[in-house]
Amino acid sequence: MRPVAIVRYAAIAASVGAALVFSAPTMAQTPDRQVDRTYGLGLPRDGDVLFIPDDNYPDWPLRPDQMDYADVNGDRMKEWVRRFSAISLQSQADGNMYWGRLPGTAYDAMTMNLMIDELERLGLETERVPHTIPRDWSATFWEASYTVGGTTVPLPTAFPAGETAPTTSQGITAEAIWVGVGAEPDFLGRDVEGKAVIIYSTFVPGGRSHSASDRAGMFGANTRASEFGAAMIVNVMAVPGNAQFNPLGAPSADYGVPLITLSQDDGFALRDALGTGATVEMRLRLDIEIRENVSTANVFARLPGASDEEIVIAAHTDGFFQASMDNASGMASALEIARHYAAMPREDRPRTLLFVLFPDHHHGETGLRAWERTYNWANVAMALTLEHPSQTQLYWYNDDLMTSNTIGAFRWNAMGSPGFLDIVNGTLRAFGVATYTVMDGRPKLTSQAPGFHIIDHVIYHTTLDTPELVPAEGMERATRAFLSVIDQANEMTLSELRAPTMF
Repeated sequence: MRPVAIVRYAAIAASVGAALVFSAPTMAQTPDRQVDRTYGLGLPRDGDVLFIPDDNYPDWPLRPDQMDYADVNGDRMKEWVRRFSAISLQSQADGNMYWGRLPGTAYDAMTMNLMIDELERLGLETERVPHTIPRDWSATFWEASYTVGGTTVPLPTAFPAGETAPTTSQGITAEAIWVGVGAEPDFLGRDVEGKAVIIYSTFVPGGRSHSASDRAGMFGANTRASEFGAAMIVNVMAVPGNAQFNPLGAPSADYGVPLITLSQDDGFALRDALGTGATVEMRLRLDIEIRENVSTANVFARLPGASDEEIVIAAHTDGFFQASMDNASGMASALEIARHYAAMPREDRPRTLLFVLFPDHHHGETGLRAWERTYNWANVAMALTLEHPSQTQLYWYNDDLMTSNTIGAFRWNAMGSPGFLDIVNGTLRAFGVATYTVMDGRPKLTSQAPGFHIIDHVIYHTTLDTPELVPAEGMERATRAFLSVIDQANEMTLSELRAPTMF
């Protein structure tokens, strides 16, 4: 039985402020109490109810032929997730509004040092290879509020979308207008020029891909608002609670005006104010910094095997907010894989294992791509990307956000020979790792070797990405499956692993 790991999430809750009190609250029923909530149960404010202990997740029993992986320990991986998440929380505690394990910061170095120390303790040979990120965007300060009937209401959950435009030092004040999901009919007859355009945006399926974004390919709402002359764009994220959201990446930079996200708590309060027919004015000040030639480093850790043929295992170390799933869980899995193989005699490892840790996944992957372009892939039997291998399955239940004791299914990709693809699919299923029906079109790390990955992508880039939503059981299942795939691949030759038309 795993120890109870309910954490109230006080550090994050304090950073975004308590939920505002509204009139005419509804009553959300919980197993042990009634709580006044206007907009249902939500996270992180209801973490004391919705976060569940790790021993609430059903165990996936190992078959007799899978007992080689009984040493894989989810509790040990969960402790690593907490340690990496604590580095992010230190970033926040040090006063950074744009916080997490970001490249070129002290928290980047702390993360890499922690990984290196453990890998070297396990007996791996490590090398730190410096590189620079040519250009890196970050927000340094922001504040947002709205005024209605002479009363100004702060918006503590406002968060700038990555790469978005700043305001002037005086900020922007503009009349707010609500355009629903921002589809073309929602803009008909609406004059949004010079206004703060409020768009309700649904996860499809997560914190980075949401319905207002061009990335989703649904409504094009943010682009439409900018083309029609919005002074600022506000995405109210359709997730019950008071979380913060960072949907990093272009085309935020292309809008030419600031784009921020709001929690549903703050966004519905704003909606209700607009629903009275009163004029509502929004104010935003947003300062950004463009850092040039940011110094960071990739880390390579090698565990020699019986041959110089290689299994490459990659994980990114950067992340926004606590980044517990994205990607503390991937790093924890990497350490567990290293521990499993390091316990074997060298002659029992048919191929050398090369672990690649890179700190700039969300910041251009400059160092990773430079390494990929110049690396000799001829002896690489298989590449595995460790990214987000465990997340609690969440459900939107009327006006509530509901957790469950189920591990979420994964986006995935596999490439190589038909025999290798059969191994990947069959092994994931055998170890209880659920996947989407249709495979992603491209690999995460490289197309220059056979490989695969799984990735959950719902809570990433949000303050929902906490250790409490990264089940130890999910990491255990996934890591055991990864090890089994590696072992089966080690029984195949390079030519048997590779699809002739691809390499």
